[in-house]
Order: sequence, then C-alpha cells, then structure tokens
Amino acid sequence: MATETSERSRSARERFVGAFTSRASRLGITTGPALIWLFLLLLTPLTFMVAVSFTSVDTFTYQIIWEPTVENYNQLFAGEGPFWQTAFFQSLALSYFIAAVTTVLCLVLAFPLAYLLARKGGTTFKVVIFLVLLPFFTMYLVRAYSWFLMFGPSGVINSTLLRLGVVNGPVGLFNYGVPAIIIGLTHAYFPYMLLSLYASLDGLDFSLIEAARDLGASRTAALKDIILPLVLPGIISGSLFVFVPSLGAFITPRFLGQGKVLMIGQLIEERINSLYAIGYGSAASMFIVLSIVVAFAVAFRYVSIEDLGGV
Repeated sequence: MATETSERSRSARERFVGAFTSRASRLGITTGPALIWLFLLLLTPLTFMVAVSFTSVDTFTYQIIWEPTVENYNQLFAGEGPFWQTAFFQSLALSYFIAAVTTVLCLVLAFPLAYLLARKGGTTFKVVIFLVLLPFFTMYLVRAYSWFLMFGPSGVINSTLLRLGVVNGPVGLFNYGVPAIIIGLTHAYFPYMLLSLYASLDGLDFSLIEAARDLGASRTAALKDIILPLVLPGIISGSLFVFVPSLGAFITPRFLGQGKVLMIGQLIEERINSLYAIGYGSAASMFIVLSIVVAFAVAFRYVSIEDLGGV
C-alpha cells in the first residue's frame, strides 16, 4: 500500500515537473510576463487611440460618440489654403526636420568618440562614459531647465559673450527657437547614439583596417569600405533611438521654443487641453506611429533584429 502511494506521488510529481520543463512551458514562463506587460501598456492604449481617431466627441457632454467617421483626419489638413499651409502639416514637417537634424548631429558627434573608446578602452572608457552619463543622474526636466537658463537674450551664453566683448548685442543663434531645441535634444539623446555605436565598434576587428592601410587604402576608403559597413547596425539602432523620441519630443520644445516653435507633440497637447479634441489628437498621433513603423521597416531591410540588439 505504501509502495503504491509512493509511486502515485512520484508519478504526480513527475507530471508536474514535466509540465514546466517542456519547451512550450519554458517559452511561456519566460516570455509570458513580458507579453502581458506589452499588451497592457502598449497594444491596449494603441488600439484605443486608433479607435478614438475614427470617432467624434459631443461638444456639450464631452462624451465619445462611437460612430465611425474620418472627420478627424479631414480636419488635420482642412483650411483656407493648400494642405501644406495647415498647422498640422507645418508642425509635422518641422518635427521631422528637427528630429532628422538631431539624429545627424548626434551621429557626427558620437562616432569619433565611440571609435576612440573602442580603440582605447580601460580607464579612458570608464572616465568618458562617466562624464557623458553624469548629467543623466538628474531628472530630464532639470536638464531641460538648465538649457533654458543658457539660452535667451539674457541667458548665460549671451551674457558671457557680452561681458567678454565678443559681441555688441545678443546673438540670435543663442535665442530660443529651433537651434536651441536641436541642441537640447542632442544633449538629451547623445548617450543613446554613443552607446549604440560603441557596442558595434567594440566588436570590430581593427586588424582589418590596418591591413587595408598596409595595402594602400586611404583613411577615407577604409572608413567607407570597412568601418561603416561593419558598424551599420549600430548606426541604424542609434539613429532609431534618437529619431523616434525626438520626433515626439514635448518638454524640450516647450522650454526652449518659448512659443516660437510648435512641434507635433505641442500641437496635440494644445488641441486636447483647449478644445478637448481627443479625436483630432489621436488622428495626429497616428502619423507619428506610422512614422515609427516606417522607420523600423526601413531599418529591418538592412539589419536584423539580432543586429540591432547587438547580438
């Protein structure tokens, strides 16, 4: 009797262990929580936003009228003049421009530094990374406000230039506006580009460059034919990490634009706060989402998901 009970207990234990050691079970246990988290925090809000973009809102009760309509998308480009003169199109085009310039600027500034870190390593790497990441131990809002104090007619930059006698009046370049926003965003997302490039350059076999130089290749040829193709995954991943958040930036344009610049995030916030136009805001947000999807689709034409992750 005791032997039969022991066998049944062992059999139940083996079935229980087997249920959690199968390939499907292991996959479910490891990916299940992440998928649930992704569904709750990304897919569900995104689905709701898509649905709201095709609805209207009662102007008296502010209740959503769940009747399909494309009026919100028509309002994006509605106006007396052509569509490229509408506030939405101009704001979206300006956001693309600022995000693109910020991405290129981060790439140009980060690539030489990432190359140096990959060649040096050791203490040099630790010191430089510490100095780059040191400002990011503070809140993003504090860093944006710090740049706010730097710019403006009476900001730190113009005041210093005036005291030194370099200029006779405030320099427009250091006033609030597009240049200030680009500088603020470049400072905010520079580490993402730097770390992405370093991850690719750190695995580069520099003996290939030395061999190419010994065979007569110029520095430019070695950069174009050897370095850039091998670090392309890092360039693309770093560009995505900079371009995507820059496109939808809100805090930095609010501080450093001072009403002179209206990026897409500010336009959406303004319409929702002033008119409760959540349908308009959702329709406008769809263009940002589609831009991100297109950016990733283009990236995956040249590199795989493993390359973007540095695997």
